[in-house]
Amino acid sequence: MRELNARLPEGFTFLRMERFERFGLGLETGIYMYEGCEFVYVPRDRVTLGWEHWTVGPDEETRGEFESGLEDMNREPAELEHLLRQQMSPVREADIGPLLIERQTRSVAWYEVELADLDPEEDDDVLEAIERIKASNYGSYEQHQSFRLDKGDGRIRIWLYADSPSQQAWAEDELPNGFDVLTEDEWEYAYGGGCRTLFPWGDSFDYRMKVRHFGELDREQEEQGEPLESDRPFDLEKSGGMGLLFLGDPYKQELTVSPEGLVRGKGGDGGALICGGMGVTWGYLPVATYYRDPYEEELEWEDRAEYLYYRRVVRL
Repeated sequence: MRELNARLPEGFTFLRMERFERFGLGLETGIYMYEGCEFVYVPRDRVTLGWEHWTVGPDEETRGEFESGLEDMNREPAELEHLLRQQMSPVREADIGPLLIERQTRSVAWYEVELADLDPEEDDDVLEAIERIKASNYGSYEQHQSFRLDKGDGRIRIWLYADSPSQQAWAEDELPNGFDVLTEDEWEYAYGGGCRTLFPWGDSFDYRMKVRHFGELDREQEEQGEPLESDRPFDLEKSGGMGLLFLGDPYKQELTVSPEGLVRGKGGDGGALICGGMGVTWGYLPVATYYRDPYEEELEWEDRAEYLYYRRVVRL
């Protein structure tokens, strides 16, 4: 790992070795620092990616939730596996080269500023909104594709929206020389490690988790009078088996770009299934390892950039 440091873009520093384990996937690897951000070394591998049928099959609760959703869609239970297959990437073999991958994602379009950075004349609408949210009980406020305010821990965080006409134009402005974003193959490998199940943890949904938009899913503790750990972190936002932190939120997507320039969002659908009232099982189907949003091609870059996130990578 220390020898690798000499081959990296200027500014990288080797920090430490660390071992990660989750969902049966484990990796001991090197952690590097670049301009205050941690990167993980992921070695090369040849893996099978994509989904076409159950490996173990869903448990009774998961199947019941899926079939309840099918009934709402006027579809038959026997169509479940076929319907899921239509929304997954195809099964294929992939050669994954060695990578340095940024541990955390960052927003494509939103960037944080300090109050002192705002101009009293140009940003008067932002300043007025800040005063309103200070005096209100609201935790956040957003003006579409303009600015967003998040109130918490005694402060207000300010986010401004940056327009870009295309993914190519955005990349020219945001990605330094020597950096890129993940391809779909690389993302699926980093997320699931080549798992053959629907989710990284298996074919069934895990109803013991705490997830965004639904909170704690295990209500048995409540019924038994045991307090739920309401302040514990969301399970799908914890470090994965390769040390990377994923969004774990269907309202958000992680940007991937193929070698041919095809843009895909992974890990979410912009919240479409949740907004459609499909419940947690269908609502969180987009966090399945190989899920592809079937409607994303209907949106232009400008329409989807606000809920896209990315992580920088260095191919070695």
